[in-house]
Amino acid sequence: MENFLILGHRGYRAKFVENTIEAFQKAREYGADGIEFDSRLTKDGHVVVLHDDSINNMKLRDLTLKELGRITFPNGQTVPTLEESIKALDRDAYLNLEIKEAEAAVSSYEIINKMDALDRTLFSSFNVDALKKIREVDKYVKIGFLLEYETLNNLDQLHKELSFYSLNLWIDALKDNMNFSKNFLKKWKSKGVRIFLWTVNDPTDLYRFKGFYDGIITDEVELIVKERERVLS
Repeated sequence: MENFLILGHRGYRAKFVENTIEAFQKAREYGADGIEFDSRLTKDGHVVVLHDDSINNMKLRDLTLKELGRITFPNGQTVPTLEESIKALDRDAYLNLEIKEAEAAVSSYEIINKMDALDRTLFSSFNVDALKKIREVDKYVKIGFLLEYETLNNLDQLHKELSFYSLNLWIDALKDNMNFSKNFLKKWKSKGVRIFLWTVNDPTDLYRFKGFYDGIITDEVELIVKERERVLS
């Protein structure tokens, strides 16, 4: 089996506060090839890294960046901007940026481009409109589709339109029907589409789908990094 990427899910989420600079840096420190993280817009249009659309029972869209900066996590850190997050990492870190809302798509792309990180960035989303916006501004940048069951029926057409670099798939859904899943993965890999699996925290899943994935997104960075050595041996 060829080597595969390991990305820390919202950083090293199992041990550190998710989507914070600390979590991102610790993911790299403990062996991840990069991180998976999220982008949204504040009230005043700044791109920040936050999974949910609210924080402390307040909608992100109602908060300016300055107001957001007054909210601290248990580790003493605040919600980082996308730019701060990238600056905090080394230039070899692979970036899988999930666009959580279509409105954040172009701004997220522009920041990644400005920071000269396009070649190591995969833009992913459940939101087809977000991916369309990315593709409209760049015909060649890597985009990954986060699949939901209702989008399976028109997947071929979407791929023809958007030219997916990857399909990003939920590991628990794949395990519900192993035969169907492996045939599905085999089909798309034969088309040259990469497969990223999330969220893989059980090392045995690396063997269940061995040969069918190109990237693993995990909370348990150290555990999966250590197991990769055995999988590839």
